[in-house]
Amino acid sequence: MRFAKRFGFMLLIMSMALTTLALPGAALAQEDAAFTCPATGGTLITTITDDPVSLNGIYANDGASVSVLSWVFNPLTLGGENWGTNITGDLAESWEISEDGLTWTFHLHQGVKWHDGEELTADDVVFSFNLIQTSEEEIAPFRPRFLQNGEPIQFDAADDYTVVATLQEPNASFFTDISVPIVPRHVLEGQDLREGPFNRAPIGTGPFKVVEWVTGESITLEAFDDYFRGRPCLDRVIFKIIPDEDSQVNALLTGEIDLILNVPGAQVARFENNPDYNLIIAEYDSLFQIFFNLEREQFKDPQVRKALMIAIDRQALIDTVRQGYGVVHNSHFDHVVPFFEPDKLGGYDYNPELAGQMLDDLGITDSDGDGIRDKDSEPWVVNLLSFAGGFRDYADYGQVVQAYWQDIGIQVELELRDLATMVEQIYQERIVDKPFDLLTSGWGVIGPEPNSYANFYMWTDALGPNIENYRNEKVNELFEQARVTTDFDARMAIYEEIEAILWDELPTLPLYHETRPAVMSSLFVIDDAVFDSSIGTSFVHPERIYMTE
Repeated sequence: MRFAKRFGFMLLIMSMALTTLALPGAALAQEDAAFTCPATGGTLITTITDDPVSLNGIYANDGASVSVLSWVFNPLTLGGENWGTNITGDLAESWEISEDGLTWTFHLHQGVKWHDGEELTADDVVFSFNLIQTSEEEIAPFRPRFLQNGEPIQFDAADDYTVVATLQEPNASFFTDISVPIVPRHVLEGQDLREGPFNRAPIGTGPFKVVEWVTGESITLEAFDDYFRGRPCLDRVIFKIIPDEDSQVNALLTGEIDLILNVPGAQVARFENNPDYNLIIAEYDSLFQIFFNLEREQFKDPQVRKALMIAIDRQALIDTVRQGYGVVHNSHFDHVVPFFEPDKLGGYDYNPELAGQMLDDLGITDSDGDGIRDKDSEPWVVNLLSFAGGFRDYADYGQVVQAYWQDIGIQVELELRDLATMVEQIYQERIVDKPFDLLTSGWGVIGPEPNSYANFYMWTDALGPNIENYRNEKVNELFEQARVTTDFDARMAIYEEIEAILWDELPTLPLYHETRPAVMSSLFVIDDAVFDSSIGTSFVHPERIYMTE
């Protein structure tokens, strides 16, 4: 339980800061001990399954994009989505909170350079946050976090190295809400966020800079000599685009690549007790689900959703799709939130006979004896949408779910679309008219802050609909209440109430979270880099990875 202890402690510190209404920021600021590379030079080659949607951290938040851009950018703070579970500063060296909890003052590290040699200033931070606030939701997915009561939070540059945020009301999750990549004003201002050149050739402050992107083949990063935590030990990092997981493994075995962060379970044995490789197995901050489009009449009754849930043998699904490298998940919140307990919720164990009976009781029956369920003399058909190209496990577990539902007489049409199309059609706009019935989807590296889940389950007039078109005014109210509750225990209790409502209503079907086997060539040393799969790079200090020869 090292996760729960560390996360709970850090969140407790933040809660105490808001409760006492005075926080000496330097006490929490990240202080890194001096580090000298034991060896320098060399190239680390890893892999992603598809081209990123973009390398603009304001615009793109898909897995392929984040895997690359997290090496290139820094956020103001750490602990939010894609930026780990340690709630602390990054570009922010220290910070203070006013007595009323409405004014947050952040002091930047001085001398931080952009990849083009310009200096990072508070103006860049304010520009980044304002850009998110003023962009359309389809372009800036983090936008809801930067609004209070539908109005933008005010950000100002007090001087070159001081950013002041003025809130309308206290926000206990503010520190992690703003954990997003900071972008340069002098480069990005005036560019089209969706199509501009920055999306393929970004300028960041991170340890590595983008030097080449060959579509469908690779993305090459080079060490940034002026990185504010010290020049990386490696000279470059290359991401090869290899969609097929077995091909990735073969590339690792032949030395074509050096690192796979999620080796298929069936292939793990090839690396066990092999001195040429280091194997790291750890639970991953992730949650894989089936999303309903709740505007579809056929899914509005929670009993339908519950029947579909118990028709799936989730443990067998994990064993089939991930060869056991996963954990059945009984919550809509991931296991890294402080209040999570693996055995607290349950009641949806595999029971196909009961699932069939529940559907019969709802009038979804095989009335003509052809083996396919119908309702009101019309076939009861569901379209299950997933990702083409082997992106994560989505298509694989979609096929397993399809088989389980067909076993109880449901006609399931499985449709695959490419990653870029899925992002554009489903994830970039909060609209009611969604192009799917059911969707295999999920998320990873959301972090320990429970308010991050509001984006998935809140639907207010200001925010617009979520992915599944789920609207429960009690859930909306509780999320809003939790945001302004500064007592840690009281705040977590509110989220537990939300958790119970979601588990009863099942707006999505939580299936599992991953246990990820990562394999790396033993030519690389990562002890000082600190492996942490909850960060986009999977390393706390990627600049400290070095080669032994």
